[in-house]
Amino acid sequence: MTGTLRTAGIALLFLTGSLALAVLTAALIGVPPADLPSVAVLLAMAGGGGGLLALLLIRPAVLGRLGGVRAQLVGAGLIGSILLLGMMLAGAQAMFISGHDFAIVLTMLIFAATLSVGFNLLCARPLASRIERVRAGTARIAGGQLESEVPVEGHDEVAALAEDFNHMARTLREAAEREREMDEARRDLIAAVSHDLRTPLASTRALIEAVADGVASDRETEERYLSSASRELEHLSRLVDDLFELARIDAGVLQLSLEEASLHDLISDTISSFQPQAERRGVRLVGEVSGDVDPVLANPPRLQRVLHNLLSNALRHTPADGTVALRAATQGEEVRVEVSDTGEGIAAEDLSRVFERSFRAESSRTRAEEDAPSAGLGLAIARGLIEAHGGTMSVESDLGRGSRFCFTLRRG
Repeated sequence: MTGTLRTAGIALLFLTGSLALAVLTAALIGVPPADLPSVAVLLAMAGGGGGLLALLLIRPAVLGRLGGVRAQLVGAGLIGSILLLGMMLAGAQAMFISGHDFAIVLTMLIFAATLSVGFNLLCARPLASRIERVRAGTARIAGGQLESEVPVEGHDEVAALAEDFNHMARTLREAAEREREMDEARRDLIAAVSHDLRTPLASTRALIEAVADGVASDRETEERYLSSASRELEHLSRLVDDLFELARIDAGVLQLSLEEASLHDLISDTISSFQPQAERRGVRLVGEVSGDVDPVLANPPRLQRVLHNLLSNALRHTPADGTVALRAATQGEEVRVEVSDTGEGIAAEDLSRVFERSFRAESSRTRAEEDAPSAGLGLAIARGLIEAHGGTMSVESDLGRGSRFCFTLRRG
């Protein structure tokens, strides 16, 4: 109802404006002022009646029954021609035009109306074809052909519709590609986690069964078996913790309570805890912290875990006689922390994937005895924790020369 009233109001305003323009034109071209009221009444009656009829006919419920765009444009042309014909008939009757003159005028009007319908049909044909191409593209998209796009022709609303369609198609392709990558990453993660959970479970079970079956004939051997089982269970516990941590990061529910903390102390503690492992591997561990980095806004336990994950990763990829360096320095309103190594580096094609869950650039690599089983979650968790701190993490690498992982923290 509201739409109908709005359309009627617009039509009334248009009729009033057209009538005013026609009367003004009549006065300018020499129609006697005394005849202007009569002309205005005639135009209002004929135009109002014809306009009301046209308004009823062009409604979608009526004109839409004609079918496609071609038929509707031709129908609109016919309605306009009929409206013009009605106006001329009313004018001829009012001016008492002779039958001979009226027949000539009517013939000319019919010819003009026919030409108008023909021109409307010619205009409707390419327009309908462009709309049909968009419709066919929509059908292809619905059928799963997400690479489908349609040509953009012209500069009108149909061209804008084609551009929007192509944008939608590209968005759908990108979404489908992201979904495919996520499904693949999920499968890889499940496979990696299943393998790395099964390994400590199998080892622990074998060790406990050996003790239970009396394979350990002396106290020292039994304690060694139990110690190994305890170490495997610790590895297993860390893997489970990683999974829970990653689940919270992915769900967006990880909210850290930040406080002013000493980055210098955290780095010193981390280096101290990794020093024995570095010595066993023959790797030189270096720490360099500028004197003005403290304090930083951080959650100390979570930041310690970031440092732990990055150093573990660096040591795992650095051969004997190599160097792992942990540096921190101010950078404007932030502190920049860098963990670098002189290991094998990362291939250029793998750099964009190092923070993906379960990604391993060296799938055939075997871990050292002291290494915990890794499902490839450490770097993903580290970046998630840094982002929860309000910072960013990035990686640079030269294949065969080493890698540098950098992250930023806000200063306190």
